[in-house]
Amino acid sequence: MTLPRTVADVLSDHVVLEVQCIDRLYLNVYQPRLQYGGGIAGFFVGHRGARFASSVLMDPMTKTFVASVHRFARERQVPVVAFAKGQR
Repeated sequence: MTLPRTVADVLSDHVVLEVQCIDRLYLNVYQPRLQYGGGIAGFFVGHRGARFASSVLMDPMTKTFVASVHRFARERQVPVVAFAKGQR
């Protein structure tokens, strides 16, 4: 068995960056361990320190992330454009 030696080695099969237009950037992350119940439970209990796993725990994380993105954009005067579903 060979172990990856760099971050690039680890990410090479898991991360894709696709630039479709110079003014838009789409970033999709695939985390295989979060694709099943046991992985999600491990994330919330083991990583986040929750007493038990619950979907209720996702809401504050999402709201904090979205607020951080908007704060970042506002502080740097970067426009945030909301697209309708399916709009490119």
